[in-house]
Parts: sequence; structure tokens; C-alpha cells
Amino acid sequence: MVTVVLVGIVILAIIVYVGILAYQQRIRRQVTALADKKASLVAIPLADEVKLVSQLSLTGQSLTQFEELQNDYADITQDRFKRIDAQLAQLKNDSRGLNLIQLRRDLAKDTLLVSQTDELVQTVQTKLAALQEVDKQHRQAVRDLEQKYQDLRKTLLAKNFAFGPSIDGLEERLGQLEDNFDTFTQLTQTGDHERASDVLGQLKADTASLEDLIKAIPPLYKDLTAVYPDQISELKSGYEQLSNEAYHFGDADIPGLIQKVADQVNGNLAALADLRPDDAKVINQRIADQIDHLYDLMQTEIDAKKPVDENLDNVARFIAHAQNQNQSLMAELDRLKQNYTLDHQELETARELSEQLRNIDGIYQRDVQNLTGQAATYSIVLAHQQQQEKDLKQIEEQQAKVLKSVAGLADEERQARETLRQFDFKLHSLRRQVENLNLPGVPQNYLDYFFVVRNEVEQLATDMDQPQIDMEQITKQLLIIQTDLDSLSERTDDLLDSAELSEELMQYANRYQASHEDLAKASQEAKKLFDEDHEYAKALETIATELDKVEPGSYKRLEDAYYQRKGREKPKHDDESQK
Repeated sequence: MVTVVLVGIVILAIIVYVGILAYQQRIRRQVTALADKKASLVAIPLADEVKLVSQLSLTGQSLTQFEELQNDYADITQDRFKRIDAQLAQLKNDSRGLNLIQLRRDLAKDTLLVSQTDELVQTVQTKLAALQEVDKQHRQAVRDLEQKYQDLRKTLLAKNFAFGPSIDGLEERLGQLEDNFDTFTQLTQTGDHERASDVLGQLKADTASLEDLIKAIPPLYKDLTAVYPDQISELKSGYEQLSNEAYHFGDADIPGLIQKVADQVNGNLAALADLRPDDAKVINQRIADQIDHLYDLMQTEIDAKKPVDENLDNVARFIAHAQNQNQSLMAELDRLKQNYTLDHQELETARELSEQLRNIDGIYQRDVQNLTGQAATYSIVLAHQQQQEKDLKQIEEQQAKVLKSVAGLADEERQARETLRQFDFKLHSLRRQVENLNLPGVPQNYLDYFFVVRNEVEQLATDMDQPQIDMEQITKQLLIIQTDLDSLSERTDDLLDSAELSEELMQYANRYQASHEDLAKASQEAKKLFDEDHEYAKALETIATELDKVEPGSYKRLEDAYYQRKGREKPKHDDESQK
């Protein structure tokens, strides 16, 4: 047992020893890596870059920044690198000992120092490079701007005629830029790049603004001094020529409008003198639009003259034709109203059309008078003519519509009288059918309906015998009477069919009265309904019901035979009543 414990202790001791050796080895590797990292930092040519920047003769903020970088460089080379070397040497020596916790702490401390030193080296290197780059950029900017200002000066001198009143302001702007450029050049040469950057930013913005002005002003100035004056002169001469040729322009004050444009041209030159090309561009567009409008006004009158001259005779003929048609329409309406009631304001419409024609003719005559007196505005006359043609077409359409609405009144009257004659004949025919059957009497409801229809026909005849006939009302009466007469015809057929069939069924039922008491009673009841009450449909229903009980199917057989003799089909409403 003791032996086992001893063996275990020995094995544990060996494991611990091996672990310590492995950790020490790992520390030494990390120390070597940190030493290599430090060596790579030492290899960076910071000294050369510091020397290069020191030769730039920096001043101001740039010099202050460089001095801070020099202090950082001294801290790196004179302090940090030495501390790193000392600490790494101590750490390498301590890695042979057994104080592993302290060893780990020292390694972390040395690692942090190397990392911070690396960051500082990168920062110093980057800022030194930036100082060199900004110096390079500023010196290049000096050369570029110097050339640009020379070119701008040449442009202003060589093309000063293209800038008009703007030239003084442009030269003043260029002078200010050159003064600011001198300041930038001095700051660059003395190495104060921080202030030089501020001046350069403003220089670039002001230079771009001047270049925009030099580009924008010439075309605006050309319009104001060459294009628009020529157009104004052309407008004046054009107006004078058209006026001499008796052209007029309505309420438009052409000379006043031309003068207004000329005043705006002169006034807009002040905007260019103040170096406000954006404002001048807006006004130039307004001037161009007004000039186009003046051209349009004149061209409109020129274009209107030919169609006005060509339309004069056509419009006159059109008016005369419409007036003649309206007179004929009025005469026809006056004739028709003697015999017919005109229900749709035909006369009022014709009078309104006559008034419209008088107004159209009045405008036409005034236009002709103005044209003859060389006082007409052609575009206004043309607009009148176009509206007159449109109105005259509408008037003719209305005339045709009115004439069509009354044209068939006489034919309608003849047709109505023929229909009335047919109605009267039909009434007499229905009456004869009932009388020829020699019935003991006629049901009161049938008589009432017959007299209603007869009264309607008589009233229609009375209305048609009036001196003045209302054909619209007559037509409505015809439709109503036709419907009522059709209904009366159906009622007459029902009455006759019921009466004849009930007589046949009562005669047929006589053969069963002795043997069937119920049928005998039904026959007596049906006879009473037939002879005394004149209720033929009820009489038929009473006898038919009992007869079908005695001899099933007999009623239908007798009924079919009846309609076959009559030579017509059984009415459908009879089937429904039987159901």
C-alpha cells in the first residue's frame, strides 16, 4: 500500500514538473514573438520621415502638430523601446523560475506595452505622411490656381464685350480671388497648412462660382443686346405694316406690350451688372414668352383673314337658309294648330329658334359692317363665324326634330279614325253574338263592363270630332280602349261558352236524373242559375261537377267536342278555372 502511494506521488511530481517546463517554454516563445514585433517597429523608418517633415518649414497649427509628433517619436525611441527590451530580458530570465503567477502578470504587462507602442508608431507614421501629403497638395493647388486665374484673366480681357455691364463685377471678383490666393500661397510656403486648408476650401468655392458666372452671363447678355432687340424691332415694323393693312387686335395694346418688353430688356441688364444670372435667366424667359405671345397675336390675325373672307358668303347663305326653314316651320305649325293640339311646345321652340337666328344675323351684320369699314379684328370675326356655323347646325337639327314630331299628325288622325270605326264594329259584333244566343238574361257585371267600353269608344268619337284634336291624348285613349275591348271580347267568349256548354250538359244529364238523385238536384240548381240568376259559369260548374261523378270524363269529352265544333282552341283561362 505504501509502495502504491509513493509511486503515485512520484508520477504526480513528474507531471507537475513536465507542466512547469511546458509553461516556461511557452512563455519564452511569447517573449521571442514580442521581441520580433518590437524589432519590426524599430525597422520602420520613422526617423527618415521625421527628418523629411522637419524640412517643410512648418508653422502655426501644422508646426504644433509636428512638434507633438516629435515628442511621440522621442517617447517611442528613447523610452518605450528601452522599457520593452528591459522587460523582455527580465521576463526571459524569470521564465526559468517557478513563480508562474507573477510570470503570467509580467507577460500581460509587456504584451500591453508592445501593443500600445505599435499603435503609437502607426499613428505617428500616418500623421507624418498626412503632413507631407497636405504640403504636396497645397503646393500643387498653388500651381493649379495660379494657372486658372491667369486663364480667367485672359478670358475677361479677350472677351470683355461678351459680358457687358458684368465685366466690372467679374474683374472685381477675380481680384478678390487673387488676393485670397496670395494669402493661400504665403500660408503654404510658410508651412501653416491648417490655415491654408481653410483658405483653400473657400478659394475653390469662390473660383467655381466665378467660373459659373463667366459661363452663364454671355448667352444671357447676348439675348438682351442682340436677340431680343432684333425681335422687338421686327415686332414694331410688323405691327406698323399690319396696321397699315387694316389689321386690328381687339383689346390687345400691341405698342404698349412691345414697350413693356423693351423696358424689361433694359431693366434686366442691371441684374447682370449685379452678377445675378439666375434672376436674369428667369426674366429672360419671361421676355421670350412675351415676345412669342406678341408674334402669336399678329400671326393669329394674319391666319384668320383668309378663312374670314372665304366664310362670309357661306355663313350668309347658311343664315338665310335657316331663316327660310324657320319661317316654313312656323307656317306649318300655324296651320296644324288649327286642327291639332301641339303638346310639346313646338311653337315656343320655333319662336326661340327665330330669336336665335335674329341674334346670329345681328352679329353677322355687325361683322360685315366692321369688315367693310376696315375696323374688324379678324380673329374675333372668325370665332363668330365658327360659333355661328355650330349654332346654325344645332338650329337646323332642332327644326328637323320639331317638323318630324308634327309631320305625321294627319296620318295619325286617319289611322285613329279607322281604328275608331273598327272599335265600333267590334262592339256591335260582340253585342250581336250575345243577342243571337237568345239567353234568358245577361250577367250585370258583363253589362257594366260592356257599357264602360262603349262609353270609352263614344268619348273617343266625341274627342275626334273636336275642331282641335289632341293626337297625343287620342293615342293614349286608343291604347286603353284596345286593351279594354280585348278584355271584353274574352268575357263575351266566356259568357257564350259557359251558356252553351251548360245547356248541353243539362240536356246530357237528363238520361241519369231518374237513377241519380244528386245529379237530378244539380240539374235543378244549374237550371235555376241559368234561367233566373243568369250565372252561366256557375251553372256550368254545378252540373259538370256532378256529371263527372256519375260518368267520369264526360265533361271533358263534351267540352272538347264543343270547341271542335266551334273550330277554335279552348281558352287557357278556362283550364285554369277548372283547376
